[in-house]
Amino acid sequence: MNYEEFVADLPLDRTIRFSSAEENEEFMRAYGVEQEVRQLGRGEFQCDMIARSSEQADLYSDRFNRAVSVRLEPPTGMLGFLFPRSVSGQFMACGTNVSDKLIIFPHGTDLDIVAPALLGTEAITISSAKFTEMSEVICPLAARPIGVTIIKENAGELHKLRQRILDLVTRPEPGPDPEELSNLLTEAVAFFGDSSTNREVADPILTDRKRIARLAQEFIHEHYSQVLHLEDLCRATNVGVRTLQRCFKLYFAMSITDYLKSIRLNAVFRDLHSAHPSQHTVAEIALRNGFSHLGRFSVLFHDRFDELPRETLRR
Repeated sequence: MNYEEFVADLPLDRTIRFSSAEENEEFMRAYGVEQEVRQLGRGEFQCDMIARSSEQADLYSDRFNRAVSVRLEPPTGMLGFLFPRSVSGQFMACGTNVSDKLIIFPHGTDLDIVAPALLGTEAITISSAKFTEMSEVICPLAARPIGVTIIKENAGELHKLRQRILDLVTRPEPGPDPEELSNLLTEAVAFFGDSSTNREVADPILTDRKRIARLAQEFIHEHYSQVLHLEDLCRATNVGVRTLQRCFKLYFAMSITDYLKSIRLNAVFRDLHSAHPSQHTVAEIALRNGFSHLGRFSVLFHDRFDELPRETLRR
């Protein structure tokens, strides 16, 4: 499946298309969602999204054409329901493959997502007060969500709920039908209550892995333009190299070396796009973003973006 087929269920006349991760982040901030997107996959970034607001809830549907790492948190006082889409069957959230599962996360917890190309989500955000009010009526014995909660049963029913979100968010009316949206929220909350024996809270289970992987990630983003050694990351995370490599690979579904390479290549691509060829050179931009072997860099760049660095600079 190519991206045009993957995104075909979003109507073009109501879809917003983003050509950079920064554009996508800025759009989500307007809805109060703190979202940090980092491209991991090769090629030029593209994201298509529809968002609809109502008094009851906000609905979202998005598609990404490249592998990405996403960290997001619902708005203040809100709780999120997230339904993953993945062509590959791999969709990592907080170090766990959540493809065909439902993720529930309240404000105050952030969700880490890593997935290969052709991924997307359908999502709902509602006020935490409304969720509590509804759950006290619909499933009074169910424990309230603490941290990132993963619901992992009845994939068929989850697919139906995800499709109903898509149907509501893509309709041409000014907003989702209030009655249909109310029924959808009721079923989503009921699903949470009915699944008490088949859910897990991700954060406490994966605290050490998450902490180590996050520390390494933050260190990489602060120092990717410098010469980086595994020893540096071991000092930053205060663990041995085997533990570091294992935690990072399990949490982000890629090696430290591949992650660092992706961050550097994306930085070069952005700089080449914004530079003027009469004032800057490919070598200068590559060197300042951490590449010391220019021949190998050109091969990596061409393999990732399907053009030579000098062609990107010229454009």
